[in-house]
Amino acid sequence: MKIGEIDKALAPQESGSRGGGKRFYPLPCAPFDIYGVSYFEEEKRFSRMPEKAAAAVSEGVHALSSHVSGGRIRFSARAKEIYIKAEWAQLAPFPHMPLSGVCGFTLLKETDKGCTFVKNFFPEVTESGGMERSAPLPEGFNDYILWLPLYNGLKSLEIGFDEGAEVSGGRKYSYTLPVLFYGSSITQGACASRPDNCYPAYLSKWLNTDFINLGFSGSAKGEPAMAEYLSRIPCAAFVCDYDHNAPSPQHLENTLYPLYETFRAAQPKTPFFFVSRPDYDGEPELTEPRRKTVKKAYKKALAAGDKFVYFADGKKLFGSNDRENCFVDGCHPNDLGFYRMAKMLYKPLKEAIKDYKI
Repeated sequence: MKIGEIDKALAPQESGSRGGGKRFYPLPCAPFDIYGVSYFEEEKRFSRMPEKAAAAVSEGVHALSSHVSGGRIRFSARAKEIYIKAEWAQLAPFPHMPLSGVCGFTLLKETDKGCTFVKNFFPEVTESGGMERSAPLPEGFNDYILWLPLYNGLKSLEIGFDEGAEVSGGRKYSYTLPVLFYGSSITQGACASRPDNCYPAYLSKWLNTDFINLGFSGSAKGEPAMAEYLSRIPCAAFVCDYDHNAPSPQHLENTLYPLYETFRAAQPKTPFFFVSRPDYDGEPELTEPRRKTVKKAYKKALAAGDKFVYFADGKKLFGSNDRENCFVDGCHPNDLGFYRMAKMLYKPLKEAIKDYKI
């Protein structure tokens, strides 16, 4: 007997239907506001970076730039149901991360008091090319945010509603500029169970701020081309979190401060967060030299007179209790780990970006 026959809550999600007079909107289009990713018409894809810029950094960044981690769609609607039709190049399942995070979409209702959960849409393992899903919506005219997958390359996306639905643009963010995150697979979102459960997403929800997630699994190495690209992105703060992907402490030392200098030359007063990796306990003899390297770069910036730099100590990001419960595999955080990382970063980030509040 299949588990879905025993527990209906664990049964496969039912596919949505395009019949019955429903109206579908192929994204991007009005009135939907897209954040965190762009649709490049020439490339016919959603992406976090232009293809040429990504290819100039590395093969890994080029391949992962089409993953839509951090992408969000905001809209408002009065409707009975919502329909999602997504197409991707390939399904990329991980053995230690659920499909609901790898290639799932989370729909939240937004209010002045925060967010409430509506639905998480995710495929079956056999749906290698895409999926169609539907869900009932709460009564009334509501604001929504649809979070895009953390790891899939999204070729196309359509959002549909029942006949007679009212749809308009969504809520606006409280800050004039986004927060920029650059880092490893941890930054990209591995191994969160939903796209809105990685630490940049938590911070975005709590602060009501836009953000850009430039986390690249195994491929964030502080290259000069990447530093130049990052320096050109207007942002309220820059969270630099690529410690994990630096091949060695020496590589980190050779690239981190030069990356900071490149960014600082273009944006003299933008808050800059130096972050060391959070999985300290498993191999402290390897992690401590990295931690010292990141802190050394931070202190060097302070000594040079920079008043807009911060240090987020990875050794403390998971708190002091039950730290072993913050991982999936000893490296990548689970939802609890991401939550604790965000809690540690919340107050300093809120203080750092206060001048950008509308």
